[in-house]
Amino acid sequence: MSERSNLAASIDGAPLPDEEARDLWTRFSRYMDEHRGDMAGFARENGYVSVTPTFERGRALLVVRTTEAPPEKPAPRRDDAGKPAPRGGAGKPAPRRSGKPTPRGSGKPARGRRRR
Repeated sequence: MSERSNLAASIDGAPLPDEEARDLWTRFSRYMDEHRGDMAGFARENGYVSVTPTFERGRALLVVRTTEAPPEKPAPRRDDAGKPAPRGGAGKPAPRRSGKPTPRGSGKPARGRRRR
């Protein structure tokens, strides 16, 4: 039984064999050492659309796309009037305000000595 590598890579969703994944990670790491945070530069230099490191199933995974950008995050929900939909707690009424100012701090006494 062979031991599974801790480094994995996929190109357009297709997993790479361990040796190719390791080679890609090595090149990616070298580039990132010289160009800190420039994942787009590494992708461009290697003919990719995007490169994203992530962690999946206990392994570091380098996700490479060559044909399309990664899917966009869904747009924020909107109500019928085009306003952003309320976050969480849907259907709950808003809490009533008593008109009193909000207390500052946690209500616990400060640590240390009190000044007089």
